Amino acid sequence: MLLGSSIASAAAAQTQPQTEAKKNTGARPNITVGPAPGSKSPNITAGPKTTAPEKPTSFSRPRTLQLRLDPKTGQALTPRQLEERARRKVQPPRSLRARQPIKPAPVAATAPKGEAAAAPAAGDKTKAAAQNGGIQVKALGQAKVSAIGLLNTSQGGFGADMWAGTPLPLVMSLLPRLPVAATSPVMQSLRRRLLLTTALPPDEKSGDRGDTSGQEADRDADRDADPDLAKRGLADRDIDGRALAAARIDRLAAMGDSLAVAQLLKFAPLTMANKVYARVRVDAALLNGNVPEACRMARNKLGGAAGDEVIWQKIMAFCLAVEGQAAQVELYEQLLYENGVEDEAYFTLLSALTSGESEPLDTIVETGPLHLAMLRAARRAIPGDALRGAAPAVVRAIATSPNASLTLRLEAAERAEAMGVLETDVLARVYASVPFSAEQSARAIALAEQQPGPSAAAILYQVAQIDDQVSGRARALAAAWRNGRTSGRYLTAVRVNLDLTKTIQPDARLAWFAADAGRALLAAGDRAAARAWLMAVIQPALDGQADAAAAMLRLAPLLYVSVKDVQDPHLGAVMETVMANWWQGEVANNGADRYQRAIRLFGLLSALGREVSSDLWLPLLAMPREDAGQSGQGAAASAFSAPPLLLGLDRAAKAGRRGETVLLALLLLGDGGPAVGDSLTLGRIVSALRQVGLEKDAGALALESLLGVGF
Repeated sequence: MLLGSSIASAAAAQTQPQTEAKKNTGARPNITVGPAPGSKSPNITAGPKTTAPEKPTSFSRPRTLQLRLDPKTGQALTPRQLEERARRKVQPPRSLRARQPIKPAPVAATAPKGEAAAAPAAGDKTKAAAQNGGIQVKALGQAKVSAIGLLNTSQGGFGADMWAGTPLPLVMSLLPRLPVAATSPVMQSLRRRLLLTTALPPDEKSGDRGDTSGQEADRDADRDADPDLAKRGLADRDIDGRALAAARIDRLAAMGDSLAVAQLLKFAPLTMANKVYARVRVDAALLNGNVPEACRMARNKLGGAAGDEVIWQKIMAFCLAVEGQAAQVELYEQLLYENGVEDEAYFTLLSALTSGESEPLDTIVETGPLHLAMLRAARRAIPGDALRGAAPAVVRAIATSPNASLTLRLEAAERAEAMGVLETDVLARVYASVPFSAEQSARAIALAEQQPGPSAAAILYQVAQIDDQVSGRARALAAAWRNGRTSGRYLTAVRVNLDLTKTIQPDARLAWFAADAGRALLAAGDRAAARAWLMAVIQPALDGQADAAAAMLRLAPLLYVSVKDVQDPHLGAVMETVMANWWQGEVANNGADRYQRAIRLFGLLSALGREVSSDLWLPLLAMPREDAGQSGQGAAASAFSAPPLLLGLDRAAKAGRRGETVLLALLLLGDGGPAVGDSLTLGRIVSALRQVGLEKDAGALALESLLGVGF
């Protein structure tokens, strides 16, 4: 019964005559017992007055005053509070399932007497719940994004824990510096596996892992709009890992691995709001000749928050020029000039598209996908120096562009194959398509000696393919490998001629060819075939045959570096004699870099765990001062000996942090690769790779470094 009616009934009961009260003694009043609201006394509710005949044998149901109280304070709710509660939505019923008890966390230290323990913050409660069996959604989201990859351990990946112990800010800082133009096959393999391994993300910055759920939405939007978040010190806030995923995709795109990029983009939850994703998409469209799609993306970007970027303005001006909207092109052109854009080739091509004038374009600096698209649209030939500073993907596109000269396509195809972005079979087809006269083919070896380069490689390839004499093929192959060493494309020459090389069987009568053949086969990774050539010349060498002895001295050290089992009986039996004779030959030749060659060879053997006699080290300890000051490894050697990187490499390898070790090793090697690194740095890199279980990669890197300096 309501409070008002109860009070009225009580008042009416008090005004009844005494006789009436006595008459109703059988119907006693009901009293509701409960906490008094404030200072008021509890109300007494009397039964309602009735004129109906009394039924002495039955009683009416008691009516009570139900007070609405605050369950926390026990105080009566005010009318305003009651009104607010009435407007609330009805909550779903709670589960009746019993909760699992949470064990208290162990106390790390006892608080001093007299000091109360501080109440845990909201973030600490979430963290404690996660540690005690609770569900942490952030970790699941992070694994879904950062852990994407294409390679597991059985496919050559570095393992799901390759980033364990490595801080995320370090990875985000170093990853953009990863070299992408290296021609070293070992570096290309390490780099690709580093970027494509399915692995848990690196550790966030320690000491700042509280609950950040209230800020995740803002950070997600910022991260999509700015992939350089890590560079501003916010890498540890990469909660879902999208920044790391975008950085990996960016490096893959820069190295020209378009297939891997396309596969990763299927899993990465990136949108056009992310700069990396947008640039990868638009560059791919321009390189593939899909100008309408590139223009559609440019229009969308110009309408968004990040539409003021210069690249999108340049693409939009190109699209308007293709559509014949000269007036709007002029507005964009003026805007680009005001923004300080200096790209003479771009403005020349833009003018040609709008006015139809064919102003000559003889040079281009840092050719990009947009330049190639504009050259195709303007029906202009690609300038001869377009490869200068071009990214691997652009180099590959030039190699197959119909508006590039044959000479330029030949050079681009060689360079792209060396970078690992063009199949070797494609290069072989380009070689076969180059026309040569019969006279040129007859003088192929002499012409190659006079003018080394891509044209010489093409004619030697053709001659080796058509010569049906084993000795003739061997001479053409040897000339092709020499041409490759001269032009810096030795490994490319090895790969493109590999099938033909394997058709020549090891023979002591070809001792003059044994060292070159074994060297090429080792470079291609076929150690068994290379060892067969060494076995073919060992006995003639011991018998005193000069060509066989020279071949053994050249080939045995390389085989010893690449050996998988140090207990090779045939190699171990002659190795000590071979190494001693090799050094005597270096001294006899009186080469200016003999000491540096010995330091490199002996240092790499030691780093690989091979035994090097103290008798071999002794002459190096007495090395003349002038020879000790020579680097002998190229002008770029000192650039790769950065002390912080070396110290970081040593620490990472000692701790077994595989991903960090590979990343630092690649940075130390740089685009120049192992051929230009100094011997001490190379030794530490090889040793570090072995410490983290990459024995095969360490041996291949050591072999490449020796081949790169003429061993």
